[in-house]
Amino acid sequence: MKDIPVLLKDRKQIEKFVQINKKLDCQVDVSDGHIYINGKSIIGLLALSLFDPIHVYLIGDDKNISRTLDAYKANDLIA
Repeated sequence: MKDIPVLLKDRKQIEKFVQINKKLDCQVDVSDGHIYINGKSIIGLLALSLFDPIHVYLIGDDKNISRTLDAYKANDLIA
């Protein structure tokens, strides 16, 4: 499991974040410090407070986690 701070600044980044997560073969849990949601659900993400960085917990094998981190970095999602 890996805890990654992510900052979603606009709608485009939220959509990209969900697209990346949907391609994963691992579990993605997201928390704003109060609630946890599925990181593959755009509706769930919109329920979070996105003004501050959120915590993304990737649960899966190291190869998938590493690819996901690279995709987050390439799309400027890491806080």
